[in-house]
Amino acid sequence: MQPHLTFVQITDSHLGPTRDFSYYGHQPYRTLARAIDLINAMPQPPDFVVHTGDLSNDRSAESYELAAELLGRLRVPLYLVNGNHDDRALLRKMLDAPHAPDGDPDAPLDYVFEVKGERFLVLDGWSPEVRDPLGKLSAAQLARVRAETEANGPSLTVLLHYPPFPMGSPWLDQHMPLVNGEELHAALRPAHARLRGVFCGHLHRSSQITRAGITYFCGPSTVAGYTWRPWEHTPALDPDYPPAYSVVHYFDGQVVVHQYTFARG
Repeated sequence: MQPHLTFVQITDSHLGPTRDFSYYGHQPYRTLARAIDLINAMPQPPDFVVHTGDLSNDRSAESYELAAELLGRLRVPLYLVNGNHDDRALLRKMLDAPHAPDGDPDAPLDYVFEVKGERFLVLDGWSPEVRDPLGKLSAAQLARVRAETEANGPSLTVLLHYPPFPMGSPWLDQHMPLVNGEELHAALRPAHARLRGVFCGHLHRSSQITRAGITYFCGPSTVAGYTWRPWEHTPALDPDYPPAYSVVHYFDGQVVVHQYTFARG
C-alpha cells in the first residue's frame, strides 16, 4: 500500500536573530537545520513541507534571513502558516509567502493550494482582538471556511497555527487556543466526510483531538517541548521531549501521521 500524497509538517522553530541564539537553552538554528537535513535525506521525498507557524521567535528581519537560508535548502515546495511570533509582512517579503489579493502586506496570511487533487486551506489565526498567545478567526475567515466546506469539492485539509479547543491543561487552556474554535469546528462539520484533518502547531508537543469525525493534529516543535500536565498552572519545559517533526501520509480513506524525533546534536 503506497500513499497517494505525503507531506512533512514542521512547526514552532523559534529562530532568533543569530545562529547562536538560545531558546530555553537550545539552539533553534541548529535544530531546524538538522530537521531539514533529515527531510532532504528521506528515501521517498515528500510532496511538500508545511511550517505551521512561529518560524521566528522575535519577528526580526535577521531571524527571517536565517529562515530563508535554511528553508531554501529544502528540495521540495514549502508552504507557510503565520504564527503568533511571526511577522506577516516579513514572511511575504523574505520567504515569498502568498500576498493578499489587495496587496496589503499585513493582511491575514490566508490562502489555498492544491497538490495531487488534494485541497489545502491555510488560515491565519493571529488577531489584535485577543491577547497573545490566544488566536481568533474573523467572521470573514469563518465565512471562507463555510464556503469551502459547503461546496462539493475535493478532499480538504486545514492548516493553521492555533489549536481550536481546550485540552485539559490550565495555562494552555487559558492562553493558547482559538477563542472561537467551536465556531471553526461548526464551520468544518459539513465537510467531515471529505476532511482529511486539521493540522496546527503552537503547543510544542504532539497532540490529537477527535470530535464529530474530525481529527485535529498538533505537531511537535523542532526545538523544545512543553509538558502541559493537568496539574500545572504555568508552562513547563519538558527536558525529555526531543525536537521532532511529523510525516503525514494520505491513503484512500486513511490518514497516517508519524512523529520523528531527532538529536539536537
